[in-house]
Amino acid sequence: MTYDQAIKYIHSIPKFSRVLGNDLLRVLLGKLSNPHKKLKFIHIGGTNGKGSTATMLSEILQSAGYKTGLFTSPYLVRFNERIRLNGEPICDSGLAEIIAYIKKFSEKYDAEVSEFAFITAAAMVYFLRENCDIVVLEVGLGGRLDATNVIERSEVTVLTSIGLDHCQYLGGTLDSISREKLGIVKRGSPLVMYPKQDDIVFKNAKDTCIKLNSELIIPELPYEYDQNSRSFNYKDEKYTLAMSGEFQALNAVTAIEAAIKLSDIGYRINANNIKHGLSRAKIGGRLERIGNVLIDGAHNPHAVSALLNELERQCEPIHFITAVMNDKDHAEITSLISQFCKKHNSEVTVTQLDMPRCLSSDKLADEFTRRGITATTAGSPAAALSALKNFDGTICVCGSLYLAGEIKKLLT
Repeated sequence: MTYDQAIKYIHSIPKFSRVLGNDLLRVLLGKLSNPHKKLKFIHIGGTNGKGSTATMLSEILQSAGYKTGLFTSPYLVRFNERIRLNGEPICDSGLAEIIAYIKKFSEKYDAEVSEFAFITAAAMVYFLRENCDIVVLEVGLGGRLDATNVIERSEVTVLTSIGLDHCQYLGGTLDSISREKLGIVKRGSPLVMYPKQDDIVFKNAKDTCIKLNSELIIPELPYEYDQNSRSFNYKDEKYTLAMSGEFQALNAVTAIEAAIKLSDIGYRINANNIKHGLSRAKIGGRLERIGNVLIDGAHNPHAVSALLNELERQCEPIHFITAVMNDKDHAEITSLISQFCKKHNSEVTVTQLDMPRCLSSDKLADEFTRRGITATTAGSPAAALSALKNFDGTICVCGSLYLAGEIKKLLT
C-alpha cells in the first residue's frame, strides 16, 4: 500500500461505526496485542483548546527528556500531523505500512470500526512500536463514547474549555455536554480543568471526581498577561508562550498544573522544563500570522468570541474570509462576526470548501445579509485570497479549521 492509497482508504471508512461504543475497537486492538494497555497516557478532552494544551504538554514532556507521542485531530495541512513522535509527524511510508497492517486485521476479524477509531488504533500501534514513554491523547468527539476512551487509565486527565458544540451528538446544554466529556475521567486519575468554566461544568466535575475518588485540580487565573511579549505570571513564576492570545495563557496554566501533578506522581519534570516547553509549543491555525493574513481555526461561537476579543487589540483595518460547516452554529458565528464588523467598519468575504459538510457560500452570505452585513462571495478560498491581495490591513481567516488549512496551503 502506498501513502496515497492509505489516505484514500482511511477516508473511505464510514465516519461513524454501525455499532455504538468501543466494543469493535476493543476487538480490533485485542487482535493487535492490545497496544493501548502497554502505554501510558495523558487524556485531554474539552471543546476548545485541546490541541494547544496537548501540544504544550507534549513539549514540556520532551523538554524533560521523555519520548512523547502526540495524537490530535483534525489536521491542518497534512494527515500525518495527527500522529507525532517528539513533535515530528509520522513519515509517509510508516503511516502507509501501519494502515495496511491494521486493515488486514480489521477485515480478517470483522472488526470494521469507524474512521476515527481506525486512526486511533493506528496511533496506538505506532506509539508502542516506537517505545513511547508517554502519549498525549486528544479526544476526537465528546468523551464517554469517543474511541480514545478505550484506554483503561490515564496518568492525568485534562479538560479544556467546555462550550456548546457538536450539540446534535452531545446534547444542547452545557450540563449534558460536560457530562459526556467528563466520561473520560478514570477512577483515581487526577483531573485538571481549564480555570474558566460555567458553574454547571464545575459542579459536574466535582460530582464526577467524588464518585471516582479522583483529585480535582482547578488552576488559579494568571495575571499581568502581556500581549506583546506573550508572557504572564503564575504562582510567582513568569512564563513566555510561543502562541499568541490571552486564552492561550489559560490553556498554559492548565498544562502547567497537569505537569506539576505528573511531577508529584514521579515524573522528572521541573520548572525549567515547563518554561522551556511552553516557550516552544506552537500549533498552526491558532492566531497564526503569515504576512498580513491571520489564520485561526475558530469554528464555534465560543472560539470565535475569543478570536474577536483578540482582534479588538488590532489598530488596522480587518477583512474576514470565512467558511463554516453545515453542522456548526453558523447563525451565532455570523452574528458575532457581524457585530464586530459594525463596530469596526470591517468587511467580509464568504467562500466554501469542496466538501459536502460545508455550508454554501450563498447561504452563508444570506446569514450576514440578515444581520445587516453585505458579504462578498468567492467561489473558493484561493479566489477569496486573490481578491484581497492588495488589501492594506489584516485579513482574518476563521470559521473552520479546514478553511484555515486550505489558506495555509495557499500561502506556504
